[in-house]
Parts: sequence; structure tokens; C-alpha cells
Amino acid sequence: MKRGSMFLFLLLFFCMEVQAQENDSLRFIEVTGSAEMSVEPDEILFIMRIKEFWEEEFQEGKKPEDYKTKVPIAVIEKELMNDLNRIGIKEKDIRVQNVGDYWRERGRDFMISKQLELRLTDFSQIDQIIACVDTRGIDYMNIGELRNKNLSVYRKEVKTEALKSAQEKAEYLLSGAGFGKRIKDVIFIKEPEEEMQGMGYVQSYISNASVSGSGDSGRFDNLRKIKLRYEMRVRFEIE
Repeated sequence: MKRGSMFLFLLLFFCMEVQAQENDSLRFIEVTGSAEMSVEPDEILFIMRIKEFWEEEFQEGKKPEDYKTKVPIAVIEKELMNDLNRIGIKEKDIRVQNVGDYWRERGRDFMISKQLELRLTDFSQIDQIIACVDTRGIDYMNIGELRNKNLSVYRKEVKTEALKSAQEKAEYLLSGAGFGKRIKDVIFIKEPEEEMQGMGYVQSYISNASVSGSGDSGRFDNLRKIKLRYEMRVRFEIE
């Protein structure tokens, strides 16, 4: 009899506990807050790939079968380094990422290519590169990454603002709906994946931004900042 009573007590306690949890689950509001910030980069990684070419490619009326004078990679690299040094980019800020080759025409030589990474501090240097270097031996140029030494601090600031945004949203939703309720404690905070543009929403949306050899700097206008954006999904207890 005692065992039966104990079982009945535990069953009633369990039912009361479940009911309490169900009732508690109704007294919350869940919202998503977001915040953004644009950050000036203090370091720009700029990618350049140079490749061998035939002098005859740039001579009017020449056909592939006429290509005979190959410009070697060493010559192209030396001329590029001279151009870069003239506009103030030092060799210590240039490093080789990789070297490769590619097949040009059936029966012809492999053409060597080399990829360089330039560490820049100012977008005006990119404008100068585009305007000044000999583009005949340049396969492509692009912005590889934007950096800022204080980026971790800015991330925290944006996350804090996203959390404040969630709090404000929850408060005005409750007051605007005429419930006469207020938020109380935070039940949980969930951070979705980070977004970074400018390497910012944190997928790099500029890493494949190809540019030609023209001096049109306007094409970089939307790529000159690191854009941070964060969202916070927050559940608040309602008083």
C-alpha cells in the first residue's frame, strides 16, 4: 500500500512538473536583433598573377602560328618589381604565393605563371598599380582580403548592439501589442553564423573581385570597407 502511494505521489509530482514547464514555456518572447558596422581597413592584401606571354601577341596582324618570342617570367617579374618600387611598394611587402604553368597552344611551350601577394596600407596604392604597371604580363589582379588590427574589438561592439536591438524589439512588441507586459530575464541567446563583407558579411565577398588594368578606381568604391553584420536570436522571459 505504501509502495502504491509512493508511486501515485511520484506520478502526480511528474504531472505537475510537466504542466509547470508547459506553462513556463508560454511566458516568453523570442526575437532577432541585428546590427552592422563599416570598418576602415588598415591592411589590404592585393593579389597579382603574372604569366609569360609572346611578344607577337601584341603585334597587329600576328596569328598564333607566328608567335616565336616568349617573354620569360623572370623578365616580367623584374619589370613589375621595378614598377612597384617606383610607387613606394617595398619588396618586403611582396611575397610569392605559388608558381605554376599552363598549356597555351598545341605543340608550343608551357607558359609559366607566378602569383604574388602584396601587403598594402592604402587603396591609393591599388589605383597607382592599375595606372602604372605594364599589364601585358599580368593575368589578373584582385583584392584578396581586408584587415584591421582592432577587428575583434569591433566584432564585440556589433554583437553587443545586436543584443540591444533584440531587447528593444522585444520591449516595443510587448508594449505596442497592448499586453501591458515587460521583459524580465534572458532565457537564451543564440548567435547565427557570422557574416562579414569586405571579408565582413564572414564570407569574403570581395575575394574574387577581378579588375582590369585600367585606372578606373571607381570600381573599388564598394570594396573599400570591412562590413560587419551580426544577428542575435534572443528569448526573454515575460514578467
